[in-house]
Amino acid sequence: MQEAIISKAKQLLADGTVNRVIGWKKGEFAYDVTPAVFESAEEIDSDFVYDDFTSANVSKYLVKESKKEGKVLVFLKPCDTYSLNQLIKEHRVKRENIYVSL
Repeated sequence: MQEAIISKAKQLLADGTVNRVIGWKKGEFAYDVTPAVFESAEEIDSDFVYDDFTSANVSKYLVKESKKEGKVLVFLKPCDTYSLNQLIKEHRVKRENIYVSL
């Protein structure tokens, strides 16, 4: 699963569909995974992780990132889509600047 997500992120960055990716990066320990913004394929290759410890909801990071120039790719777990929908209803994110992948 992680390889498919990394491949998708790198493809969308390379063809210019998105300018940055919100996901999770490795910490000091295997269970120490934290949300992060990636702006290059090299960063994704070296730090991006998707495993059993990626439990943090990254939709809240869209409040800031969706207001920046260009589109942002975000990988949302099914339970995280509820909070994204609420942020959209409250007009706290710019939906047109978000590329969602599950």
